[in-house]
Amino acid sequence: MTMRLKFTRYFPHRHRGVSAFVEYARVTVKPDVNFPISDRSGVERLCGNTSAFLPPTSTVNLVACVMQTQPSQQAILGVQCFRFLVKEEIRTDQKVLMRRREFLKLGVVAGGTVLLGGTGRFGAQAAAPKEVPRVDRLVLTNLVDNVYDIFAAGGKIGNITITRNTLPFPYGSDAMLLSEHGLAYHLQSFRGDEEKQILLDFALTSRTLTNNYQGLRVDPSKADALIISHGHVDHYGGLLDVARSLQGRAKPGLTLYAGGHDTFCHRWVVQPDGKKLDYGELKQDQLETRGLKVMLAEEPTVVAGHAITSGHIPRITDFEMSPPAARLEAGATGSACESTFHFPPGTVKIEAKPGDLVKDIFWGEHATAYNVKDRGLVVISSCGHAGIINSVRQIQKSTGIEKVHAVVGGWHLAPYPDEIIAKTVEALKQINPDYLIPMHCTGFRTMMAIEREMPQKLIMPSTGTRVVFGG
Repeated sequence: MTMRLKFTRYFPHRHRGVSAFVEYARVTVKPDVNFPISDRSGVERLCGNTSAFLPPTSTVNLVACVMQTQPSQQAILGVQCFRFLVKEEIRTDQKVLMRRREFLKLGVVAGGTVLLGGTGRFGAQAAAPKEVPRVDRLVLTNLVDNVYDIFAAGGKIGNITITRNTLPFPYGSDAMLLSEHGLAYHLQSFRGDEEKQILLDFALTSRTLTNNYQGLRVDPSKADALIISHGHVDHYGGLLDVARSLQGRAKPGLTLYAGGHDTFCHRWVVQPDGKKLDYGELKQDQLETRGLKVMLAEEPTVVAGHAITSGHIPRITDFEMSPPAARLEAGATGSACESTFHFPPGTVKIEAKPGDLVKDIFWGEHATAYNVKDRGLVVISSCGHAGIINSVRQIQKSTGIEKVHAVVGGWHLAPYPDEIIAKTVEALKQINPDYLIPMHCTGFRTMMAIEREMPQKLIMPSTGTRVVFGG
């Protein structure tokens, strides 16, 4: 096994004894390495003698180094977690130069993430907000999903109520719901006499979304806020038309909450045969031209006084991974989509020219949650590229609430092998939510695994489903 690390600058910042970020790194590892992450000697063999890379005035202890591999790749995709305990401040002008001309080029060697302990704009889990909102009741409507099953079980199941949407009769007398590879929600919450409505994600096509708004009696002009989970077209496809339709009709100051700058970068998927699929580019200026205010919720953020977003989701599990085929198109230098912005301080940096496709780590994808009175957290993950377990854990961490009432949404397990599905289901068993409602990209194999392991918790998805959480 061979490994090279390249450090070119340190950022002094002290938090709980952690005082250094490594800005640039190069990692090259043979793809057949079976790395024992729990073995310190294995860590040391992999990472080498760190004193060779650091100034002699610094005493550094390696705490953790977690490797993350991904299917169908020719090299390791990430060193997932380095943490350095530094006894002395490192001056910003100190540098360690190791083969300066070597850079990790994505598309030649797949790039990954190095997450470092410490605080800062990107690198740390946020502390719990001073006040976490609580609602008495949440009505979640699955406006658009991949499936539409009029025979799916409904009614009172435990302490939630499920309403399924049936076909209108006589046929054609009302809008008939449409399904597609996309996702959209309507979230209606109540606290005392106060009611708030949030639209989360906007399907693949405007036609489907608009049709289902009509069929489910959802009026977008009543929305108090909008949330976009990430920048894939099957989640923002109808958003521009929604924004256009709301001009002059929306509530004053209507805001769209996005998890990071990369929400507005051009996304691609590269198939095994090399074919490139365009996954679209959501343009922030077009949304603002249509009257929406755009807010980047990079830290946990309260939305409309009722919901909370996760902020950046740290990658803490050793089995969850971003999709190997996902790519982000590098933008012009100085733009929000340049590769060095996509891999911010504390992560591996990529040298890429504008137009190059770099590994998409979904740094700005975020989850949404509600704290329901006497129930706990309802965690809504639209696609879960950051990992559904990582997402739930970040919501628990940022709210300070352990009890999870339900985990809802797309968990992006459909493309992954049974081993990862099994580990995810086992981790969900440990979290022990009352209900699991997998949707969209979760996949039927995951649903069947939940059925085998936790049948009483599984609620099958269907476009048009309404679920009432709380009294």
